[in-house]
Amino acid sequence: MNRARRLALTALSCLLLAACGGHPAARHAVSTPTPTPSSSPSIDIGALAAAFAGTYAGSWTNNTFGSGGSVTAVVGFDRATETVTATITVGGNVFGGPPPPPETFSGKLGNLGSLGFTGHSPTFGDFTVTSTGPTFVMKAQNVPGGRVDHFEADGLLTGTAINCTYKLFLKDGTTADGVCSLARA
Repeated sequence: MNRARRLALTALSCLLLAACGGHPAARHAVSTPTPTPSSSPSIDIGALAAAFAGTYAGSWTNNTFGSGGSVTAVVGFDRATETVTATITVGGNVFGGPPPPPETFSGKLGNLGSLGFTGHSPTFGDFTVTSTGPTFVMKAQNVPGGRVDHFEADGLLTGTAINCTYKLFLKDGTTADGVCSLARA
């Protein structure tokens, strides 16, 4: 290596050592404060569920057959037991028969606002309802009576409205599609 290059490398090394504190006297004590631990903000799932409580009223429409009727949902939340209830009243020609009496469905609120429950309904047969946040899915197997084999619905609860789409699976192998739309009363 030629002498000029060695001299330049030596000068660069000295400069780097000086800049990086290669000499004990050149070190500067820097105090870095220790961060104070803080708790993450917690979400009050109960308060969120309570915000959805109320009466919703609107209508359902079977787009395939052109039938429809009224529908009311009274949604409640018991903070002490973390139980959500919904009393549903459906009018019109439901599943090809007369309007059923009001039915109440309930389930316990789970982690992150999830909700899931199963049961048997005189109108829907054996059913499951699952929900995470504001979305829900209902599946009803063995719908009693008439032409309907099973029923599936999915929807969204916003606190000011409930909107859903549904599909009826008829015993003859055909399907019928519909919608429901309810506004907070």
